Amino acid sequence: MEAVCHCLAVRFELDAAPAWILDCNCSICRRYGALWAYYPNGGLRRVTPADATFAYVWNGKGLAFHHCRVCGCATHVQVVEPGEPIWCLNARLILGLDPATPVLQIDNAHTGVFWTRSSSAAQPGRQPEMADPDRWLGPASR
Repeated sequence: MEAVCHCLAVRFELDAAPAWILDCNCSICRRYGALWAYYPNGGLRRVTPADATFAYVWNGKGLAFHHCRVCGCATHVQVVEPGEPIWCLNARLILGLDPATPVLQIDNAHTGVFWTRSSSAAQPGRQPEMADPDRWLGPASR
């Protein structure tokens, strides 16, 4: 599997789809709108150079939230300690991720409020339909 940012400047390879994804409602994850896929035992590789992203480190200074330098997408989280592997990927970047993948909600904001579920049907979008990412990536990139 593959994960890419909006502009395709940041890419990851995954050995497998995540078994579940995390919806964290803490102050930063809520603002990023990210759903996180965890790979603590490997199975996730960055294809692009490390300098393709910039990091934002906050609070306890233990986690670095990485973003694409070109389009700004939140791409992954890495432990700040040198040499630590990437173990958390923004699941919204994964191409072909099954939308039925179980979502685990953790109430880190202690509010009970999550923004990823709706009691009503989705409304039609107003933006033009986006082309399939395979159009840009092509089968040779897989």
